[in-house]
Amino acid sequence: MTDSKFPSAAVKGVKCLTQDSKQTSDSEPKDEEEHTCETGKIPSLQELEEVLYSAPRSCRHGDEAWPNLFLGDMFMSHDKFGLWELGITHVLNAAHGKLCCKGSDDFYGTTVKYHGVPANDLPTFDLSPFFYPASEFIHQALTSGGGMSGSNQQQDLVLIKELELILDSCALELTTVDEVWPNLYIGNVAVAQNRKTLHRLSITHVLNAAHSKQGSIGDQSFYKDTCVYFGIPAEDSDHFDMSQYFKSAADFIHKGLKSKDGKVLVHCIMGVSRSATLVLAYLMLRQHLSLRDALRHVVQKRAIYPNRNFLSLLLKLDEQLTRKRSLCPLL
Repeated sequence: MTDSKFPSAAVKGVKCLTQDSKQTSDSEPKDEEEHTCETGKIPSLQELEEVLYSAPRSCRHGDEAWPNLFLGDMFMSHDKFGLWELGITHVLNAAHGKLCCKGSDDFYGTTVKYHGVPANDLPTFDLSPFFYPASEFIHQALTSGGGMSGSNQQQDLVLIKELELILDSCALELTTVDEVWPNLYIGNVAVAQNRKTLHRLSITHVLNAAHSKQGSIGDQSFYKDTCVYFGIPAEDSDHFDMSQYFKSAADFIHKGLKSKDGKVLVHCIMGVSRSATLVLAYLMLRQHLSLRDALRHVVQKRAIYPNRNFLSLLLKLDEQLTRKRSLCPLL
């Protein structure tokens, strides 16, 4: 979606000069302000529209109009998986609250930062009050470091990008459910709420990393006596501390796999970030894999992509385990 090109000369008749500009006149340079503008003809609305009409027509739902900045339609904004594939972290909706537009904080949850502008596409609507806050939202999104904070941000970011290279190496399509370790599955919420599928897979334990979140109805009463349920109310965000659940989740998975005919499903909404993070923590804590080895193993089985906050927490866990094992190799 990067084929879109825009006219290189959007406005004719305006030329800005600085003190460093070459003089084209035989007369001596005048002592004027540091920046001056020679204004020719101010373009009319018709001329601006002609520039817009000269752009190539696009049949796509979205185009990259600037590096990492996409212009898209409502269909694109409602396609959560498509947004994930593009790595979209922020959404600005200029039709907030309008008919058929689902955009809101609740719709995107915590995986995407949302900003809504309740604009009308009418000649009488004054959009100018929203110019500055919209520009600030876009600017902060494009200059953010993936939502991380702290003095070690740059160092962490280098390590996280190395982990993302492993994630990017996955050639698999995202499916509803995959077995990523013997008898251990990662899936989405649809699988978790489909009792027939769970029965077909012989699932005995369900770990829901999106417990009580919108779209997730799982609890022990839902599964009754068919599955043992454990819910974690995690948010797929750049500030949620998932590490507080690493041990309890790993213990639940381990106990489930050790039970008779035990098969464990770990899910969230899409089965990409929260659930994958907990499975990776299990592989590190109980199977003694390094984070990189765990990632390399899982991406051979399923397309996953934990957010950068979760990757940062997993890195800290990896460092802790490495330090402990250096002191006691039996750990």
